[in-house]
Amino acid sequence: MNWKEVSVLTKGVCVEAIAGIFHHLGSGGVIIEDPQAARKYIKKDAWDPKTVSSDFLKHEFVVVKGYFPVEQQVMDELKLGLETVESSFGIKCRVYLDEVKDEDWESSWKKYYHTFKVGERLVIKPSWEEYQVQENEIVIEIDPGMAFGTGIHASTRFCLVFADEYIKGGERVIDAGCGSGILSIAAAKLGASSVEAMDIDEVAVRVAKENIALNGLEDIINIRAGNIAEEMNNMTAQIIMANITAEVVERLIPSAAEILPAGGYFFGSGIVDSRWPGVERHLRNCGFAIEKILTDADWVGVVAIKSN
Repeated sequence: MNWKEVSVLTKGVCVEAIAGIFHHLGSGGVIIEDPQAARKYIKKDAWDPKTVSSDFLKHEFVVVKGYFPVEQQVMDELKLGLETVESSFGIKCRVYLDEVKDEDWESSWKKYYHTFKVGERLVIKPSWEEYQVQENEIVIEIDPGMAFGTGIHASTRFCLVFADEYIKGGERVIDAGCGSGILSIAAAKLGASSVEAMDIDEVAVRVAKENIALNGLEDIINIRAGNIAEEMNNMTAQIIMANITAEVVERLIPSAAEILPAGGYFFGSGIVDSRWPGVERHLRNCGFAIEKILTDADWVGVVAIKSN
């Protein structure tokens, strides 16, 4: 299958808004290329600079890429959405079009995506690589395909770190906007008794099902397509993971406050720092206390605990 690749060049402050437009249009995957974050990781020796283009590292703009079937007409609606973003943030966006094949996407991941560790125990291993497991490590087999959620982006890493620290075993977990399924798999392997995973993107659900099967967790993780914001009120959980956007995180907070018991945890991520004050205020107004905050470049992740 061929895909239409739509790239938007912009500044980091409106990345979340553009990703939200792509998701609204039904993008089968969104990529965020952030040279500022890449430079930071290289400086920390967390990345090999040889794996990243030197030209890319010099850029000051961020690229947000969305993927659509070639026959899908999205440009008119995208243009309207970007006009609102430009007006709201006072910036300009440039749009480029390209076409990619499934096999091109897959070979790109296999070239640049390698095994790495997150937190104290979690090891994210691409399905095509070999790895010698060390003592106390928990390995997550992942093939991201056309779905968001590789563990590399700060927003996903935040939730993986939170899961590693707060899941003790036996919890019922909701993964709101599961993408590749990486967070659901982490929760199950860390001891969650059940995971309800949903994503509005059917491509993501297909990829997540494949990854769940790859890890042998079909009996723990229930994955389906749907709008989690509309269905969460009918669920129960001790932990809710929401690695989406600040806008959707805010929409989920009241429902999370209703279904979580006292002492239950809400993991929020995918939050651009400019939107964090509003998310924090909403959490506190709905009866949550801020337990932990992680930041990286323009991104914020939060663990909030239900107070009563």
